[in-house]
Amino acid sequence: MREIPDAVDVAVVGAGICGSVCAASVAARGASVLVIEKEGMAAGEQSGRAQGAIRVQGRDPTEIPLALEALSRWHDVAAEGDFELTFNGNMYLCSGVSEVDAVKELIEQSHASGLRNVRFLTPAEARHIIPAATGAFLAAMWSADDGQCQPAKATQFFEARARGRGARFAYDTLATKILERDGAVAGVATSRGRIAARAVVIAGGIWTSLLAATVGVDVPIMPVALSECETEAVAPLIPATLRAFRFGARQRANGKVVVSAGMNAVVDHYLSFASLRHLRVWAPRLLHHRSAVRLRCDWRALVDEAVHRSLVSPKLIGINRHREANRGLMHRSLDALGAIVPPLRRARIERYWAGVIDLSPDGLPIIDGDAGPAGMVLVTGLSGHGLALAPVIGDIAADLALIHATSRPIAPFSLRRFRAQTPIPRKMI
Repeated sequence: MREIPDAVDVAVVGAGICGSVCAASVAARGASVLVIEKEGMAAGEQSGRAQGAIRVQGRDPTEIPLALEALSRWHDVAAEGDFELTFNGNMYLCSGVSEVDAVKELIEQSHASGLRNVRFLTPAEARHIIPAATGAFLAAMWSADDGQCQPAKATQFFEARARGRGARFAYDTLATKILERDGAVAGVATSRGRIAARAVVIAGGIWTSLLAATVGVDVPIMPVALSECETEAVAPLIPATLRAFRFGARQRANGKVVVSAGMNAVVDHYLSFASLRHLRVWAPRLLHHRSAVRLRCDWRALVDEAVHRSLVSPKLIGINRHREANRGLMHRSLDALGAIVPPLRRARIERYWAGVIDLSPDGLPIIDGDAGPAGMVLVTGLSGHGLALAPVIGDIAADLALIHATSRPIAPFSLRRFRAQTPIPRKMI
């Protein structure tokens, strides 16, 4: 028996946090919406594997208006759900002179964008906020407004909000093709049959480019795996989110510390024939940041691409791309954190994981309602920024799906920007 509707106003592909927020926004406006998700639950891929920082500080200037609005939205929902949402600030620690120069530049950019609460701190001022940071560092950048949360729980909160407003979710359902008729979206083909829709929002993470290719739209995202780990519970040490050039960290309410590799983290890219698709735009970035990319061979992908004789076949969508964490990198990151917060030198790592990020060539999101047939909306290339920006990005996607326009400044995030020379961002992540 068919358990999904034959037709909806809007189909959303992907039950990550952006897709779930989009569904909630569409449903709130009285339109019917179905979220199609290949996993068995919301946040089954990257949205459940993010570090959990909700920051405005350190953003590209083009993202700051969205980040500010998103932060306000996070404050609005703080009392509504149990997903460990706190607003205890975000601190960047500098261990070298070049790092101090980099954060001073970020502070200038922040102030120029209206973020007056981002401040430069001496070590003594930083330790007043985080007394446990007794190790050696030269300076810090501080934003008292930023927050953190548990990503999977936050995504599930927005999923529940969407359901409460009438949205439907089809799990264990693979979207395989965008249906098109007379230059406009007609729906989605899935592993459980076709679904007619007037608009389709593709928020499928690393799979978005393959699905968009079914209607001839070329999306130059690259999948990279970002490693993280979580320690055993320790005494309260880090009230704020910490970032540095060798580690990132936040302490959960249960005492466990989530650790990443920090600013310009080393990421893993698994090579296949598909890695050659957008070499023109990616080669300069990869060469510039070659010390931040660890290349591995994806033998299974090579075989799959050879069998299907295609780099963008719909049959490649959804094939398991589970990645193992770079454990050596995580141990080095925890050591670097322990040098700043000495009690963490003794912390034992309980689990490791890697999240596969849909990285864009310039490190900025791709949000576009005009890149393909009328009614198709792209939300991809979030480059690790999706969690923090989701409350606004999901709403923008709903705007584009329902009224084909938005009042937010999204011109810098259009897909067409890659037709020109693509600037190389200063960080790999």
